[in-house]
Amino acid sequence: MGKVSIVKAPAPPDSEAVQVMVKKAIDLIGGLGSMIHEGDTVALKPNVVTGRVSKPGVITDKRVVEAMIRLSLEAGAGKVLVVEGSGYFTPTDVALEKSGIKAAAEALGAKVVDVDKDKLVELDVPNHLAFEKIPVSKSFMDADVRINLPVMKTHDQLIVTLGVKNLKGVIPKPEKRLFHRTGLVKAILDLNKVVPVDLTVLDAINAMEGLGPSFGDIVQLNTIIASKDVWSLDVVASQVMGFKLEELDYLAEGKKHGLVDPERVEVVGEPISSVARKFKRPPTDMEFGPGLTVISDGACSACRGTIHSVLYDLEQMKLMGEIRDLFIVVGSNAKVPKGLKRTPIVMGTCLKQHEGEGCYVVGCPPNNDHMLAAIKKVCGLT
Repeated sequence: MGKVSIVKAPAPPDSEAVQVMVKKAIDLIGGLGSMIHEGDTVALKPNVVTGRVSKPGVITDKRVVEAMIRLSLEAGAGKVLVVEGSGYFTPTDVALEKSGIKAAAEALGAKVVDVDKDKLVELDVPNHLAFEKIPVSKSFMDADVRINLPVMKTHDQLIVTLGVKNLKGVIPKPEKRLFHRTGLVKAILDLNKVVPVDLTVLDAINAMEGLGPSFGDIVQLNTIIASKDVWSLDVVASQVMGFKLEELDYLAEGKKHGLVDPERVEVVGEPISSVARKFKRPPTDMEFGPGLTVISDGACSACRGTIHSVLYDLEQMKLMGEIRDLFIVVGSNAKVPKGLKRTPIVMGTCLKQHEGEGCYVVGCPPNNDHMLAAIKKVCGLT
């Protein structure tokens, strides 16, 4: 159950080499024949968080998705679905189209399913930590075989996003917001209890470090990691990235609740040491340097992540040096101080009652464009 395979290419792989790597990684843990039977419906869940950022490492490499479609059909699948729900700021159908995943999947005969438009099935969570029930894509749950296709990235809210976190894409956007407001760690543990997957194939061809999940730096590992146990895969992949289990709240919590057992993990193929690299940590605190003060009390991880990504946008626009005396008030319990040097930005739906006390930006979380417009307005930037 805890067997994890690592396959590394000696050089950046082309499409044909990617398929060879994916097949080898799966064969090392028993092969697709142990999972897929003639006529089965197979659902693939990639990471297509956005259509906004197109550089490698942001989303699952479409060559990995293509490889899994081909291999599933060769193993006897009668139908292959590519099921995804993107992040907050990009409609899923737009993300799937801009990423090239939709065209690639359909060219091979797979059907693409937009979770935000799909029928939902409400699942009861046993021994729940955050949610008694969770609505999930019916297409994904009805499939005979469910395959998780995450990409290796750091994450500004969970430190890493790997197989366990990737399943958040099978719930609709309103539920994603509830996950962040309620507590992301316990929410994704609940989700993984009720959405079992038969196989996880992690794309670490181009991984991401630093300001993930969308704005970090690319790490070319030329690696595929696979396991039938998503928790064991995350244990191994996080070690590849240079993280200890105790550093990652969701793995520590998973161990506490018996979902992960590091002692049962067996690595086959390449050893961890052959692909290991110490990844740059993501910024997870509320310290942003001179010129900006964040006044936070009760801010959820979604709003914190939005602030980091907006500052990334400002850096790319070469405007961070022009930020002076900017105050952002965020979090359901935050209060807007009196007598600030500049009109504060009041951020998020949970602070709507304070919208008259500053430059209010609506949203849960607000989108980057609206935040940028507010920052430019209060700072007098053009």
